[in-house]
Order: sequence, then structure tokens, then C-alpha cells
Amino acid sequence: MIFVGDIAIPFKEAFNIEDIPERLRLQNWFGNMEGALVNAVKENRTKRVVYNDFAAIEYLLEQLNFIGFALANNHFFDIDNLSETIRFLAHRQVGFVGAGENIEAAQKPLILEEEDQQIVILNFGWEVIQCKIADAKAGVNPLIKSHVIDSVDQALTKYPNSHIVPFMHWGYELEGAPQPFERELAKHLIDLGVSGVIGTHSHRVGGIEFHRGKPIVYSLGNWLFKQGYYHGGKINFPKFCNSQLAFEWNFGTNEHKLHFFTYQKTESKLLYTKTLVADKDSFMHMAPYTKMDKHEYAKWYQRNHYHKGKGLPIYLWDDSKLEVDVKNFINLIRDQMVALYSRIRT
Repeated sequence: MIFVGDIAIPFKEAFNIEDIPERLRLQNWFGNMEGALVNAVKENRTKRVVYNDFAAIEYLLEQLNFIGFALANNHFFDIDNLSETIRFLAHRQVGFVGAGENIEAAQKPLILEEEDQQIVILNFGWEVIQCKIADAKAGVNPLIKSHVIDSVDQALTKYPNSHIVPFMHWGYELEGAPQPFERELAKHLIDLGVSGVIGTHSHRVGGIEFHRGKPIVYSLGNWLFKQGYYHGGKINFPKFCNSQLAFEWNFGTNEHKLHFFTYQKTESKLLYTKTLVADKDSFMHMAPYTKMDKHEYAKWYQRNHYHKGKGLPIYLWDDSKLEVDVKNFINLIRDQMVALYSRIRT
């Protein structure tokens, strides 16, 4: 199975993906649908938000065998079209996970079959990065420490012979390294028994570690995310975000491959560059912290993370509930100030 990151395709011709090798096209795919489905022709207003066009995703399904999408992300409810998105995916027999009309629906796992392997995907979204959290109303499955651990425990009990894969929408945008909390959470979930952990959201390919021989992919980065289009053309990313990753996971043999692509912004084209076999030693350059314990890593992250000096709180594994609440409040105030500034400018 191939896992990819953030997908936001505003119209059918938004991307040229002809360069994807045939051997990859024949496999099963799973990705993060960064925005609900809409009819872009009828709804020109949607250019102000992030979404996916029906015809564009229809074409994507013709080109690549997507068998599932993650919906727990910060843009899925930019347009409240959950029911239409679910109806579209169900009609095409494509699975989804991570969002629903209430918390019970949002936390329901996705069960996938590949050859003789059963894969159970759990999808979580972090409220701090503006994911709309489900409760009695529609939203995404919350990435809260206790809830994630309880959900994993339940899945391990209910599906004891399956591969449990938490798929996380976490971290700050453009960050190349995981929050100390995220790193320890991923390791803890593997200690509990999951087969590996995969993350998205930062729009750049992040580090990769192996814990007890199991993969942690902290960020898949973008996959097909149209730059210079959404929010009046304002959503663009630095050049380092043009590196795209398709993470291949053979659940039968526990082998992993990394297929790298380059996004050509001017031509909206995805170019295949190389394939590498992933193991615990191959990608230490992407995760120079791989041998650090949680205390060493927390200090390293404070010195080296992308947003250093910008006042963004750092979340630690041992944070108390009060500390988490205070950090969440700081982020909320910061988000409100940024939104106010954007309104003033426009």
C-alpha cells in the first residue's frame, strides 16, 4: 500500500501525474483529503478556501487506485460538505476515516484488506492547528493524548491480528521535525502494539524513525496540493515543500520504500525522482535526533525547530493538562490575531 500526504485539487487539469511509474499505479493508495468535495464550476466562491473538486477526484481515482482517504484535517470543514463527500466516496466504494456527523462517527476506524493482510487505520486531527473537533456535532476525530491512547487500545483489542496504523494530522506548518510530544506519542503507540505511525500537515517531508523495527513517518508532506490558487492565490509554500513523498508499506513482509517526486509549480507537474529502501539506518540524515532520548530531543527541538523565535509553544510528553490548556490558549490567541491582521490587510 502507498501512503501519501495532503491532497487539494481544485479542478481536473490542476496536475499532470503522467510521470508516476506504472508499478506504483497498480498498487493500493491512501491519502489525506485536505478539503471536502465540491462542484468547483458551480461554486466559484470556493476559491477563497481549500477544497477538492468532484471531477478532479474522479479523475484521480481513474489514474491511481485510492482505496481510502483520511478526512481529519484543518481544511476539511472550510466548506461544510461532509455528507456529499461521504456519499461520493461510498458510491465509488472508497473508504474514509477521521470525520463524521458526530464523535461516534468520526472515531470509527477504517478497515482495509490487502492480499491476506487486514489494515485498521485510525485518523486523528489536532485542534491546535484549527481542526474542527467532533462532539455532538460534525467534526474530526480529536488528537488528544488520552483519546488517542484509548482508541488504539480498543482497536488492538478488537482487531488483535490486524495492522493498526494511526494516521495523524499534527504539528505546525512547515515544521521539519516533530513536536517532542508527537515523537513520544508515536513511540508509545508502537510500544502498545501498533504497526507504525504516519503523519501529515506540515506540507513538507519530515523525518523518519524506526522504533522497535516499526516505522514512524512524521510528515508525508504535500502530494497533490495546488499552490498559488486557494485563498485568492495566497497559499504558496517554500521550495523545500516541492519534495513529495509516496511511502510504500508492504504489510506482509514489513518492507518499506520511499518514492520521491518533485512538484513543478509552473507546470503543475509531478516528476518522479528516485526510490529508496527504508530501514532504521538509511534515513538518519532526515532524523538526526533518532538516538536521542526524550529529554535530549526536547532540548534539540528547542534549538533547531523551524519556528524558533516565533513564540509558538512547544508541547512535551510530560505536560500536565493545565500546561496543555495554557499552550492551547496561547495558540488560540495567536490564531485570532493572525486572522484579524489578514482581514485588515484585505
